[in-house]
Amino acid sequence: MTFIFCIAHVFVLMKLGTFYFQNNQYILQYIYVLISISSLSVICWFVLKALYSPHLFTGIRTTLEPIKSTIDKYKRAIEKDLDSTNEAIKRLTFYMENEKPYLDYELTLQKLASQLDMPEKEISILINHHLGKHFFDFINEYRIEEAKRILGNQQNKALTILEILYQVGFNSKSSFYTAFKKVTNQTPTAYRKSALPN
Repeated sequence: MTFIFCIAHVFVLMKLGTFYFQNNQYILQYIYVLISISSLSVICWFVLKALYSPHLFTGIRTTLEPIKSTIDKYKRAIEKDLDSTNEAIKRLTFYMENEKPYLDYELTLQKLASQLDMPEKEISILINHHLGKHFFDFINEYRIEEAKRILGNQQNKALTILEILYQVGFNSKSSFYTAFKKVTNQTPTAYRKSALPN
């Protein structure tokens, strides 16, 4: 590409030289044609490179499947075998209840898939389509249940709300309050007052 640009600039310099030092119109026309061809070549090269290698310009790999077709494919595969779907949901629920991965504030879909040794897309479809929840809503429900258990325990009365939210896997006060109110229709403080005897 640099080489082509160098040639194009040489043609431009030749054109200027011919224009100022000679009055030969034929040479000038040939130089115009060469400049046009070199410019067209560069433009065509960029267009073809963009078409055949879009990841160079956008970061997108052409081998990736559209998410909708991928989800539809996995959804059909899961729905074909209802028993395996129910088994996968039981396995996911059992793992969440017993291993409590939601206590990790850095938990992601990728991490959960790795821990369960299941494909990431399969877990995503189980949560989104079969349980009807978004991943973070699904995780936050477990975190809120854990927070309710701690808040309702008399022995944990000395713990502050901030300590509890970090303990159950949240890393910000605002997200904890939002999620808690969404699940319980109460603030954590109000819930604690109602759950603990005076």
